[in-house]
Amino acid sequence: MDELRDAMILDSEGLIYGYVEDLRIEDEKVSLAAYTVFRVNEPAIDVEKLRSQLAKRVSLKGNEPLEVLVSIARRENIDVPYKITEKEVRWIKGFVPLEEVRLIDAKRISVDDMDTTLRVILLSKPREALFRGMPVQSSSPTYRIEQVLNKLVLSSLRGILGICKEIVVGPGELGFRVYRVKSMRKVVNWIAFTAHVKRLGLRDAYEKLVEFRDPYKYSKLDLSTAGEVEKILGDSKILDTMRSFIEAEAAGTEFEDVPYSDILKVGEVVITK
Repeated sequence: MDELRDAMILDSEGLIYGYVEDLRIEDEKVSLAAYTVFRVNEPAIDVEKLRSQLAKRVSLKGNEPLEVLVSIARRENIDVPYKITEKEVRWIKGFVPLEEVRLIDAKRISVDDMDTTLRVILLSKPREALFRGMPVQSSSPTYRIEQVLNKLVLSSLRGILGICKEIVVGPGELGFRVYRVKSMRKVVNWIAFTAHVKRLGLRDAYEKLVEFRDPYKYSKLDLSTAGEVEKILGDSKILDTMRSFIEAEAAGTEFEDVPYSDILKVGEVVITK
């Protein structure tokens, strides 16, 4: 359970149902307790008001999860009340039987500003779609390209694939390039910087820099060496000049291409075959 706690729970429509709170075992039935979080200044269900409204119509035990309360409200034709939250609020949303769990996976994703291990649980039912009162999509819907780009992509058989970042062209159809690793690092264009120092007529500084790293052997240096360069030069003005020679370059790349026809559902995440 330590590996599953706080894992993202996704329904069969690619919608986020919630996150794993704990395991519940009751009368030999095993389920995952799922929680949801309402954040500051975000519209949130007013749970206490909803309980009060429902109590006037039906008998409640008092420990019903949020999912059950919303279901009863819809059955009784009661509008679900909302409020603007002033602090982060966490509620148990529902209990997911293990029979509904289709896939569990965890992978490290390092794309753009994201560098974390994602843990996901994919369900076999449209649980969140039903919670939101949304229609279940057809088995072969059509999606626009912009609906897919920049979303997490999950294979229903292989688990987390990565983040969709680009369009690719294959035989007869379009596809999407999905990156699991697409990291960048900052470097100094060393050969261009030392040449610039030489052009400024700063002979002593140039010779010290070349002695530190021969620009014809090391055309680019990792930005982490800036501290050593500062000690060598002892001149903040030249260091300010160096900043204009900082570039970003790929540090690692892992990707795969997914055909458009392999996409099964697109919600807050993309589900493929």
